Amino acid sequence: MKRLIYFAPLVLFVGLLAVLAYYNFHKKTQYEPREMVGKSVPEVVLNDVQDGTPASLKALVAASDKPVMVNFFASWCAPCISENPQLMGLKAKGVTIIGIAWKDEPQNTLKFLAQHDNPFVKTLSDPEGKMALAFGNTGVPETYIVMPDGTITDKISGPIVPDTFDAVYAEVSAKR
Repeated sequence: MKRLIYFAPLVLFVGLLAVLAYYNFHKKTQYEPREMVGKSVPEVVLNDVQDGTPASLKALVAASDKPVMVNFFASWCAPCISENPQLMGLKAKGVTIIGIAWKDEPQNTLKFLAQHDNPFVKTLSDPEGKMALAFGNTGVPETYIVMPDGTITDKISGPIVPDTFDAVYAEVSAKR
């Protein structure tokens, strides 16, 4: 009986490790906060990358008569490069896309857009990440679908890839 008492802590420790291992391997692999879906675009004014003039995202969205995609990207972001052809395809199909350069220098953003084509009707600079923080971004690229009244209707975390292109286009088109 005394031998069993000596092994009890070891058995408890192994049991605890088994429980922790189970939860570690069965957790959600990607965290996607969607708190802004259903809410209005934040009131943050950013500067235009081209000429430095202040611009309100809310006003840019309101000027459109159809849904707008707001895409957070950066010149240093490899998935943003792979996403760019799909954004160009959406632009070719008539989708309005506004780009927000997250934590990037304007000269680097302009160089990126010159090298990889520019899918955006307007590109805003968010060097301190204020707009990204207001949207609840977890990284780049992230894309939001916004109605003309400023309501955010969906969030796409990660790059838009060829496999998801048709679904994204169908969703934007359905909201028109």
